[in-house]
Amino acid sequence: MRIEVNVNWSDRFGEEDIAELAQAVEKAGVKKVWAGELELFRKPEEVAGVVEEYTSLETGLIVRPARSIEKLAKKYDVCLIPGGKGLASLNSTLRCLSGLSRLSHFEMRDVKKIYVGCSGRIMAKKAFEAFETLKIAPRIMPNYVKAEFVEWIAQNLEWEEILPIGPSLVLPSKMKDELLIAALLVAGSNRSFAENFGFGELYRDVTSLDVKKMIAESKLEKNEVVERYERILLDNFTVSGSVEEIAEKIRLLTRFDGFVLADPFFRDPKSLKLLKKLVVMLRT
Repeated sequence: MRIEVNVNWSDRFGEEDIAELAQAVEKAGVKKVWAGELELFRKPEEVAGVVEEYTSLETGLIVRPARSIEKLAKKYDVCLIPGGKGLASLNSTLRCLSGLSRLSHFEMRDVKKIYVGCSGRIMAKKAFEAFETLKIAPRIMPNYVKAEFVEWIAQNLEWEEILPIGPSLVLPSKMKDELLIAALLVAGSNRSFAENFGFGELYRDVTSLDVKKMIAESKLEKNEVVERYERILLDNFTVSGSVEEIAEKIRLLTRFDGFVLADPFFRDPKSLKLLKKLVVMLRT
């Protein structure tokens, strides 16, 4: 069964670099890219504008709920990422979604696809209810790479679309440390998930680390936690390995609506070079 892959990136690129990267992704056969939001970097809509100028790729935006999405949602598919934990993160996401209620019935017809990215069941359930209130097709972008994890968060709710996203990389690679940082972030994102799937000890150890500092400095802190859990992190929280291994992992997600190859895939020349091979494998 075929499955489509999208590519996500968030980084400090100039216009020429964005155009070059987008053209390479398009040439590989990918149809859609997602521009993410990070502090001090280009706004995702600026990245999307460059992509549209130089390619025919579809573009989506991954944004924080601190901003209004009413205007963005009329032009782009938008995914809200809470970017935190707890009640404050939940409420900011729901407030952002509810902002769409300010649009008139006529304007709502122009709204593109809206997704909520999350790693916990409470966020997913509340987002689903908000979609129903707004009479918008409910879509979710779970930050998990295994089918059983995605199904856990989806809770048998009638989602219009479930589009998993996760840290991805062709290995071996010089960017393995960046992959592990991304995996640490996911592994420490939701305690309920961790306890449900037997990762409670991993969660406690990971949350004792300063992962945000690692992200800011793009430098993995070498310690016994990382050494002890490296294989568990790679196997459960990333889509990585040889191209063949990556294809096999993604095929296990065919019951969903595609997969988004996330950081650090887009920053790795080797992974991008092999992207076309991966796309072809997943379409045959």
